[in-house]
Amino acid sequence: MVRFFVAIIVGAFLLPGCGSSEPTAKPTTTPPPAETAQAQPPKQQPSKQKTPPPKMRSGETTFSKPSSDGADALGDSFFSGAGLRERLKVGRVEPEVQFEVDPAQIEAHGIRTLEGKHVTLYTDLPSSPEIDELPMVFDAAYLQWCEYFRVDPVANDDWKIKAVLMSNKRTFREAGLFPETLPEFLHGYYQGDAIWLLDQPSDYYRRHLLIHEGTHAFMFNLLGGAGPPWYMEGMAEHFGTHRWVNGQLETRVMPASKEATPMWGRIKIIQDEVSGGSALSLTRIMGTSQKEFLQTRPYAWCWGACAFLDNHSLSQESFRDMVTQARLTGGFSERLMSELGDVIPQLAESWELFVTNAEYGYNWQRNEVEYREPVPFSGEVMTAEISTDRGWQSTGILLDTDSHFEVTANGEYVIRNDGQPWMCEPNGVTIHYWKGKPLGQLVGSLRAEPWRGGAITPLAQTNEVGLGTSLYPEGPCVLFLKVNESPDQLGDNLGTIQVQIKRTEKK
Repeated sequence: MVRFFVAIIVGAFLLPGCGSSEPTAKPTTTPPPAETAQAQPPKQQPSKQKTPPPKMRSGETTFSKPSSDGADALGDSFFSGAGLRERLKVGRVEPEVQFEVDPAQIEAHGIRTLEGKHVTLYTDLPSSPEIDELPMVFDAAYLQWCEYFRVDPVANDDWKIKAVLMSNKRTFREAGLFPETLPEFLHGYYQGDAIWLLDQPSDYYRRHLLIHEGTHAFMFNLLGGAGPPWYMEGMAEHFGTHRWVNGQLETRVMPASKEATPMWGRIKIIQDEVSGGSALSLTRIMGTSQKEFLQTRPYAWCWGACAFLDNHSLSQESFRDMVTQARLTGGFSERLMSELGDVIPQLAESWELFVTNAEYGYNWQRNEVEYREPVPFSGEVMTAEISTDRGWQSTGILLDTDSHFEVTANGEYVIRNDGQPWMCEPNGVTIHYWKGKPLGQLVGSLRAEPWRGGAITPLAQTNEVGLGTSLYPEGPCVLFLKVNESPDQLGDNLGTIQVQIKRTEKK
């Protein structure tokens, strides 16, 4: 008998949101990097092997409606007032000037000035291509901020901030570019019309900090606010994950590898916390308070939440519309959850699947659960087709509790292509494994129908199907299937699997 629950992380995913103290337009800090090495498994050649079919049994679960209480809820009266539109209206504000520049002082202290269209960068670092191109990086980010946050780039063409990039704080204090009122910070800081960055040993992470703090400056200056802490810091991290190649900037990317994003380490944090039983639900993340950002952990989770909601087809439109309400701190998360409404159980399910399988290069689109309106099982045999280049897919067949069923699968498909296609059948490639099962093996899970959330999805655990298995429904359910492979490796798969479900006996 196989049960489909991961007990170690049930509590973490179902934690309700806790209270938070939302920030006004004030300084933010950027966390320290986190990174550890990850070994890459060797690539091997496929082989065919037939094994006896396993048995699969559905589990019984009590479902409860997920809480819709936002961590920053203010009640219905806040949203129904006549002045709501004016309260939410985003727009440009004049930031507080943090310091005036004395040309003689910065020259005397050996500080260089690098001019961009939207940033003036002051630094004590020697000239190098990686340093001198930073204003170009910032100006490229400006256009992408404008597009995403719906800001007219022409009307705000004169917007410009100051950036201080330091190897020695004392030099900038003496030159008047580091106000005594600034608190201690680890890597980056934003306030008013300026950002401060400590130099980093990684060119990537130096750019990441510049874009991260620049996102704060853009939102507070040109939108008039940046939402509650989870959104403010999550969006700064989301934009900070970037690709810079031959003078071309791409922001909001899923990092392809640890090597491509040295010192960033957010994926590793999520992996470690899930392994340790400390995974967070979306609701809990939305309750993150500003003071929690004195540590690295919240940046990883808030990045994950924003990247997930920004890329999932069920949430993308509503999430992106929240840029029009960036001036909200209290009420922001509740309003977003209200907009998402009926799709919250499916989003919670997809979120669980992301964090339990978080990998560099995670493909958002290919790993979305593919739902089908279930059709009651009729006759003796029904069939389904499963794509090998996608994650979980519903067979669309509603299995009743009055019968047992047998599943058989066949087909030949490409499970990897490293210059030579790896051919595979439903039993998988037994000389290469992922999560303890053969690469490319057909795996499945029985999921209660209807699914209302409120518990860990059965899809968080896989059961071997291979060439065949037995099903023993203990409640109305649907069989979901996929091939066993890392979620960042689906793109080179090719082909389909033909699945047959046959009623074998009555209970």
